[in-house]
Amino acid sequence: MDDGNLKRKNFSCSSETCFPNWFQMRATVPFALSICFCLLSCLNKSERRFPVDLVLELRNAKSKISISKDLLPYHWKKNPGRQSGLPLSRKWENTQVTFNTDKKIFLNHSLDSLFFPPGQEYEFKIPPGQYEFSTLIGLLGGTEFQSQVSGIFKIYSGENLLREWNLAGSVKERWTAKKEILEIGEFGSLRLVWESQDSYLFVGEPLLYPKELISSFASSRKPKSVILIVIDSARKDFFGSYGYPYSVTPVMDQMAKESVFFENPFANGNWTKPSMMSFFHSEYSSNLGLGNSWFSTKPYQRKVYYGKKRDNLAKTFREAGYFSKTIMNNVFFLDYTTVGLDLGFHNSFQVGMDIVDTEVLTNHAIQFVNESKDKPYFLHFNLNTPHASYSPPPEDMAAVRSVVPTEVFYRYESPVQRYLGEMHYTDREIGRLVAALKKQGTYDETLIIVTGDHGELFSSHHDYSYHFIMQTRFGHGETHYDEEIAVPYFIKLPKSIQESLGSDLSKNAGSGGQIRIPGQSSLLSLAPTILGFLDLLPKESTYKGIDYSSCIRTTDVCPKESFIYTEGRMSESVRTENYKYIRRYPGFTTVRRTAAGEPHTMAEELYDLKKDPEEKNNLSPVPEGERLLQIARADFRRENFLRRNHLRILIPPCSEALCRDFLSLNVQGSIYDWEVSDSIQLSSGSAKTVSLQKESKATNATLGEEVILKTVNPELGAFFSFSRNGKTIPVRFGRYGLEFQRSITNLEDLIVSERQPEGFPSSALPWVYNDGAFSGTRESEVQREMGKEVKKILETWGYIHE
Repeated sequence: MDDGNLKRKNFSCSSETCFPNWFQMRATVPFALSICFCLLSCLNKSERRFPVDLVLELRNAKSKISISKDLLPYHWKKNPGRQSGLPLSRKWENTQVTFNTDKKIFLNHSLDSLFFPPGQEYEFKIPPGQYEFSTLIGLLGGTEFQSQVSGIFKIYSGENLLREWNLAGSVKERWTAKKEILEIGEFGSLRLVWESQDSYLFVGEPLLYPKELISSFASSRKPKSVILIVIDSARKDFFGSYGYPYSVTPVMDQMAKESVFFENPFANGNWTKPSMMSFFHSEYSSNLGLGNSWFSTKPYQRKVYYGKKRDNLAKTFREAGYFSKTIMNNVFFLDYTTVGLDLGFHNSFQVGMDIVDTEVLTNHAIQFVNESKDKPYFLHFNLNTPHASYSPPPEDMAAVRSVVPTEVFYRYESPVQRYLGEMHYTDREIGRLVAALKKQGTYDETLIIVTGDHGELFSSHHDYSYHFIMQTRFGHGETHYDEEIAVPYFIKLPKSIQESLGSDLSKNAGSGGQIRIPGQSSLLSLAPTILGFLDLLPKESTYKGIDYSSCIRTTDVCPKESFIYTEGRMSESVRTENYKYIRRYPGFTTVRRTAAGEPHTMAEELYDLKKDPEEKNNLSPVPEGERLLQIARADFRRENFLRRNHLRILIPPCSEALCRDFLSLNVQGSIYDWEVSDSIQLSSGSAKTVSLQKESKATNATLGEEVILKTVNPELGAFFSFSRNGKTIPVRFGRYGLEFQRSITNLEDLIVSERQPEGFPSSALPWVYNDGAFSGTRESEVQREMGKEVKKILETWGYIHE
């Protein structure tokens, strides 16, 4: 392979690659019946999938009771379903609800559910036929301390009662599996009825599999299911497949030999939340509205995230007919935690206890793949090892000692030694899952991705981070050095897809059919690449990364990721093949030499990766780095990785002999960056405050000078004051240019204008507005016309002076 070329015979479309990849039928009759079902579904204009997912069908269903508010506020482990597309007037009919099923290990089991208060009914239009109906059901009382829950759940087709489940004597807050064969009559009506006086029913992951489809799975090759294995804090340089000379991760190293193997991959976040959100959505976390500063997800961040179309892996696989499940120790995929979000998984199994969690999660993953082997699924399997506290089982430490020479082992500090034990433990647990897949005969046709959400900082020469997580340099989230953002990343393809790529492997391909992707790459490519291999990329999707499957299939040169952007806590970096540029936000430039103190200010860092691959010599403050620093800054601004709200300020032209202007601004959303001319002196005393000074002489100019401040968060409020020659003068705000004689605090909606206000450039008074471009403040045509009318009224009242 020459610089990314993949030399293969032309990719030919087969029945295994052109149809949905799990949809492979050997028996002619079941195949034909399934096609007929699909045609009927299309005619029904409800975007029918396999299976019929009743949560996704809710928007087309009739409900007896529209539920617009939380009817059970005492049970805080729930949130309105965010991915079903219901209007606000019905938003709680779909609820992601969590039951704490094991308090010793904080086992929280969440299901995307239909919510039934007493007397609720839902009616769906379903094509006639036989279906396997599967669900998990759970109950809560109307009050927190209600001891008994009961009721009768009835399933009708038209007026024909199909099933009746008497749930008297059920235990609260427990999921119970149900499975029935249902015959939907000729009118295609499915009606679900809950009869109860005081109990609330949740019908979780309600799915209807056409019986013909189930039969076809049993008689055909297994569906191409997908397992995304995410290893928390996985440094790639301890993998044998990435050059570590000792066999600490033998299972994953063997898998890498059979995979599409990315030689130099990087995460787009240096801690879990921004990294995982970015690769699930193939978009930077801040561009999703989530930011990167801290754990919590604020209400305004949720508003931005849920208020816009967002494709993510769980949602895309689910809409393509896959059962979606996450098995994890990760609070960032649970909305009720106030730190996470609902990505739309059918089923979320979350263990919150460290150390003991790994075996519990693996056991559940093995149980899941055994129970689901005949249906297509997408499993996100997220192990919290080798994340600190680095507490491997003794047998794994012994195994590491047996393969790592003593003189090498004791060159590592104690946390690194234990980290190696955790890596071996993680590999051993993944080996148990792989063995289960092989035993059931599904390993060959399962697409498996292995990656990490970020690396881990170990090097002593990088010991100048914030230290406010682990109080030690052994951790992550505070720096952007390669050891903290370089991760493993490879994709084991289903055997049928691998074989369809042809036998003419390139010279860079290894044994076992490994396909190597040279050069730097990022996890932004993960979602579009695996969906591309399965022909599941949605049309006009929001995924921003590269679909490497396209170049691999066609043997074209793979696109280059020339700039890899990574987010951290109030910091960011850009990596090229030649340099690493690290930038901290204004007000967040003080770092520490040691955990004990010694303040050290470092707004920027710059490393020449060709000469200094270990990133030891920061070139940003020294003369010999000036030229490369200017290049890096220019690249960073040109690429414009993050979208931001812009606070736009007009400084009017000078009408006196000499004007000394002073502007003071406090920004609620914190300061990210600014655009000002050389004539303006700007200083920032903290993350939220800015002072500007300008001296100018009288001019005939009619247009003022604009200053643009970009904000970290999509909050709109600000405090603003302006003086000219020592005298405070009135300021105009927002779309209407409302005039205030003195500064006012907490300007929010008043300050917003989605477009430049009329008269802004030529105003004789200072004018400030927030364009709200990122927050999403688009006006309808009706609102715009109303705005014109409001402006006229405000003019007559004397609030606006033209």
